[in-house]
Amino acid sequence: MKQTRVTSLLCLAALLAASTPPLRAQAATDIAYDAASGTGREVVKLDDFHVNGANTYSPATPTVVATKLPLSVRQTPQSISVIDRARLDVESLFSVDDVLKNVTGVHVAFYDTQRPLYFARGFQITEFQVDGMPTYSGSTNQEYDTALYERVEIVRGAHGLLTGAGIPSAVVNLQRKRPGKQFAAAFNATAGTWDHYRSEADVTVPLTGDGRVRSRFVATAQSRGSFRDRYEEEKIAWLATTEADLTASTTLGAGYQFQDNDPTAPMWGVIPRFAADGSLALLPRATNFSTNWTEWQRDSATAFLTLTQKLGENWLFRAAYNRTEGSTFSLRVYASGFPNLTTGAGLWLLAGVGETEDTRDSLDAYLAGKISAFGRDHDLVLGWNLNNLESWSPTYASITGGTYFWRYDIPDYRTFDGTAPKPTLLKTGASRIAITDQSGFYATARLRPTDALSLILGARLSSWETRTDNYGTTGAYTATTGAYKVQDEVTPYVGAVFDLNETWSAYASYTDIFRPQNYKDKDNDLLSPVLGTNLEAGLKAEFFAKRFQVSFGVFETKQDNYAVRDASVPDNSLPDGSSAYIGVDGTASKGFELELTGFIRPGWTASLGYSHVNTRRHALDLTYANVPEHLLRFHTNYQFTGALERLSAGIGVNWQGEQSGVGINHPTLGTTTVTQEAFALVNLNASYRFSPNLTLTASLRNALDKTYWATLDYPNYGEPRAATVSLRWRY
Repeated sequence: MKQTRVTSLLCLAALLAASTPPLRAQAATDIAYDAASGTGREVVKLDDFHVNGANTYSPATPTVVATKLPLSVRQTPQSISVIDRARLDVESLFSVDDVLKNVTGVHVAFYDTQRPLYFARGFQITEFQVDGMPTYSGSTNQEYDTALYERVEIVRGAHGLLTGAGIPSAVVNLQRKRPGKQFAAAFNATAGTWDHYRSEADVTVPLTGDGRVRSRFVATAQSRGSFRDRYEEEKIAWLATTEADLTASTTLGAGYQFQDNDPTAPMWGVIPRFAADGSLALLPRATNFSTNWTEWQRDSATAFLTLTQKLGENWLFRAAYNRTEGSTFSLRVYASGFPNLTTGAGLWLLAGVGETEDTRDSLDAYLAGKISAFGRDHDLVLGWNLNNLESWSPTYASITGGTYFWRYDIPDYRTFDGTAPKPTLLKTGASRIAITDQSGFYATARLRPTDALSLILGARLSSWETRTDNYGTTGAYTATTGAYKVQDEVTPYVGAVFDLNETWSAYASYTDIFRPQNYKDKDNDLLSPVLGTNLEAGLKAEFFAKRFQVSFGVFETKQDNYAVRDASVPDNSLPDGSSAYIGVDGTASKGFELELTGFIRPGWTASLGYSHVNTRRHALDLTYANVPEHLLRFHTNYQFTGALERLSAGIGVNWQGEQSGVGINHPTLGTTTVTQEAFALVNLNASYRFSPNLTLTASLRNALDKTYWATLDYPNYGEPRAATVSLRWRY
C-alpha cells in the first residue's frame, strides 16, 4: 500500500481532532430540506432516532435526485430506495457494490474482479452521480467507497429529465458528507477475513466560532486479500470540503475528493464452467488464472464548487461545477479453452493492455422556488446543465497478434501459481481522443390543483454530440471518426400523486430517456436515437410518524428504435461500405416492486424489498439475458432493551430466483444455455455499545457459505463466507 500517503492522511485527521478545542456536541435538530443539496425551505419535524448513536435518515426527508423539486419519497411519482449512513455502518457496507446488493430491484453481477455490473428492470445501470452531478465514465469508474458519503439514493426507471442521454434502468446518486457547524470526529478500525484491514477518519472542524466557515476531512485506507489465489486490492479514498456562509443568504462550498484502487493479480474473464469432455469442471472457488504481474490500477479525483443564493423567502439559485480527472492502466490475462480433468492441460492465457485518461467537466445551475396561482402555491424549477467528457487513450503494439503476440499454455491448471513470462509492451506513439459533449435546459413544476392532488410536470431540451480525434505515431492529427450529434431532443416527465388520506397516496408517472446510436438505414439516413420509456403506477404510505414507508408499483420499461441489421439489403451496401440497419422494438420489461422500510419502533428497523421483472429481449439483443426475474432483499436490526440495551443484532437475506445464461461456451456443443437454481445469501451483523462514543460492530456475509455463480455469461464465483469486525469511536 502507499503507506506514506495513507499514514499522512490519517495522521492529519487525528491532528485536526487533537488540535481543535472540544465543542459541545451538536443537539438533534429538525431534518430540513437543505439548500446546499437541493431546493426549498420545507422542514419535516422528526424525533431524534439513533442506532448505537448514529443519526438516521427518514423517508420524509426531501430528495431531489429525480426532479430537483423538494419532494419526499412519498411525494415523488417514481420508485426510490435510500440506504442511509446508519445502515452503511451497521451492516459494514464499505463500497457501492455492497450497497447495491441490498437495494430493491437491483441485481449485481461481476464479469471479473474489477468489472461489476448493475441491473434494474432488465437494463444495465450506467448512470452514477455524486450530489446530483454525473461521475461515471465507463473506463475509469470505480466501486465508490462509502466512507465519503452520507447516503445513497436509487431512482429506478428512466431518468432523462436531469441527465439527458442514458438507459431506462436507474440512477444512483451518492450524497457527499458535508461539514457541520460544530466540532465532530469519528474513527474506525476494521479487520476481517482474507487479511482485510481498513481504517477511517472523519473530522468536522468549524473554522470560525459561530460555524459560518466550516470544514470536514474524511479519509479511508483499505488493504484486502481475497478468496481467489493471489488477488488482493489496496485502496485509499479521501475528501476535503469547506463551506462558508458569506451572508445570511449566500453559501459557498468547495472541496476535493480522491480515490485510488490498486489491485494485484486481478482476474479478467471467466472461470471455465465445462471441462474438455463436456462435464462440469467444478474448479475450486479460489481459482484465478491471472499472473503475478497483472495489474488494473484506477484512480479519480474531483474538484467541486457550489454556490447557493437564497432569493427572498421562497426562491433560491444554485450552481455547481465539478471537474473530474481519472486514469486507468491495465495489463491483464484471461484463460481460454477447456481443462482436461485428468492431465490438467487444455487451458492457455491470452493478454490485453489498455490505458485511458478521462477528464469530465460538469456544470449545473438552476432557479427554484414557489409561485402562487389560483389561490394556491406551486413549486417550480428552471435549470441548465452540461456534461463534457474527454477520454485520451494511447495505442500499444498489439499483444493479441502480430510481432508482439503473447500466449502462454498452462502445463497443468491444478498447479498453476501465476508464473508466466511477461509480454513486451510498446507504445506506438499513436493515440485517440474521444469527446462527448452534452447539454440541456430543463424545467419541472409541482402543481397543486387541490389539497390532495399534485401534478409533477417537466421537460428537457437536449443537445448531444460525440467524435474521436485520431493521432498518428508522430503525434500528428490524422482523422476524425465516429462524429455524430443529436440536436433538440425533447424528454418529457409527467407524474401525478393523489393523497388518499394522511397515510396513503396513489401515484402514476411517465418518464423517458434517449440513447444516441450511430447507425444508418438503407437510404443512408441516420437512425433516430433509441428511446427508453418507463410507465409506472402504484401506492405509497407512511406510518409511525413518517418513520416507516411502504411503496408498491407496477411498471413497464422498454426501448424503442433499437438498431438491428436490415436483412432486406445486402451487407456493406451503403456508400461508405457499412451495412444498413433498421430500428425495431428492443428490450422490454414488465413487473412490480414492493418495498417496506424504516422504523417499526424505536431501536427496531426493517427493510423488505421484492421485485418481479419479466424481460423480453430482441433475438439479436440477448446479452445480459441472465438477470433473474425474482429478487428479494430483506434486513432487520433490533436494539435490545433492559440489561442488553448496549447490544443490537441484525439479519439479512438476499434471495434471487432461477436465472439462465445463453451462449455459454461448450467443448462439444459450441454454445449452450445454462441455469442456476434459486438461492439465498444470509448476512448477520451485531453491535455492542461500550459507551456513547465507542461501538464494536461485527458482520458476517454469506453466513451459510453458499457456493454460487456471480454471473453466468461470464462465469465467476460469488464471494464465500466473510467476516469483519470494526471498532468505531465518535465524538
